Amino acid sequence: MRKHLQKISFLVNKKELALLEEACDYGADSEEILEKVIKEKNKYRLEFLYEELDDLAGFIASCANHEAIQEHQEEWDALSDKIENFLKLSEKMSVFKNNEGTMESSCSLRYFIFDVSVINRENKKAVRRIQIAETKSLYNFAKVITQAFDFYFDHCFGFYDNLKKPEMKEAYELFVDIGEGSTYSFAKGVKKTKISKVFKAVGKRMIFLFDYGDGWQFTVELKEICQAEKWDLKPKILESIGDAPLQYPPLDEEI
Repeated sequence: MRKHLQKISFLVNKKELALLEEACDYGADSEEILEKVIKEKNKYRLEFLYEELDDLAGFIASCANHEAIQEHQEEWDALSDKIENFLKLSEKMSVFKNNEGTMESSCSLRYFIFDVSVINRENKKAVRRIQIAETKSLYNFAKVITQAFDFYFDHCFGFYDNLKKPEMKEAYELFVDIGEGSTYSFAKGVKKTKISKVFKAVGKRMIFLFDYGDGWQFTVELKEICQAEKWDLKPKILESIGDAPLQYPPLDEEI
């Protein structure tokens, strides 16, 4: 039985604390934790359960898409790296009992490997093979997909098992997270939904619909699940096939 550290305690400075409070304004569910902050000299001590800190990491990443904080991008990135390093440390210190009953350390992180494809305006397919940690949210995954195809992450989006309304059974939309509602009563958000909760088995396919105006449709298929040898949350582009379509083609091409 593998266990994470029960609690993760760490110090932040005043500026980092302000960023965390701002993340709560964007939707992070950490208000109660921040209310219990303990001041130690010129810094502040926070205490999270592993799962709470993991959820917060997803929201910190999501804040990077908010226009109001673009000028402080480096500060958000530094805070994100700091939190993910604490998650790594906790994971390294997790233990489990082996067959002999003795305790051993282990990295329990799994990587999900996807083939993501899109048809460009010349009716040619472009494919990106993406490796991403199972703990990442669909929001994080969407950001990685758009970056892999050199798109700006500047529109609402959703993940769907089918775009035909009668057949649709699963829908995960940014609309739910930002409070604009969804046309589907069963739709869930993307910021709190982890990849592993949606893609439960190899072969699972979803449609990633990005920009409801232009309607870019990416086919996302889980190809492989593998055990990580070390804790590394950074996604990777393992393979690129075909030229990515232009998100915003020049006016003469549109004509």
